[in-house]
Amino acid sequence: MKKILLSVILLAAGITLRAQTLTVNGLVNKPLQLTAADLSKMPQQTITAADKDGKTHQYSGVPLFEILKAAGVPSGKELHGNNLAKYLLAQASDGYKVVFALPEIDTTFNNRVFLLTTLMDGKPLPAGQGPYRLVVKDEKRPARWIRELTTLTIGEIK
Repeated sequence: MKKILLSVILLAAGITLRAQTLTVNGLVNKPLQLTAADLSKMPQQTITAADKDGKTHQYSGVPLFEILKAAGVPSGKELHGNNLAKYLLAQASDGYKVVFALPEIDTTFNNRVFLLTTLMDGKPLPAGQGPYRLVVKDEKRPARWIRELTTLTIGEIK
């Protein structure tokens, strides 16, 4: 009852709670529900990249490849044949979706950095961007940088 009342109060005040869990599902060997604590135990990386306004920031977080590897997504030598028809669908809390082919993300195919960020300029991501944001370094347009990321789904083109 208290949770329902709190939800009604927050909704009336125009406040939304940001998702604190990142779901990794679909064609994975090990579906995941990751929290900030889980992500903090994974390998970390910091990159410098310019946002849509051209302003440069330092983004820190977990390489996306590491998260997919933990979920048992095919990579490296396994990424051939039918596995090349697999993709990642990333979805935000507002329903925004973007798609990546698995070879785009795989570090054995290219050197692009896909980072699931939790920090910007050394601080937690601001409201409207976090708690998780996917940043793709060196894309000419950051249209596939997805804010308020909630779900990573592996699918396959049939």
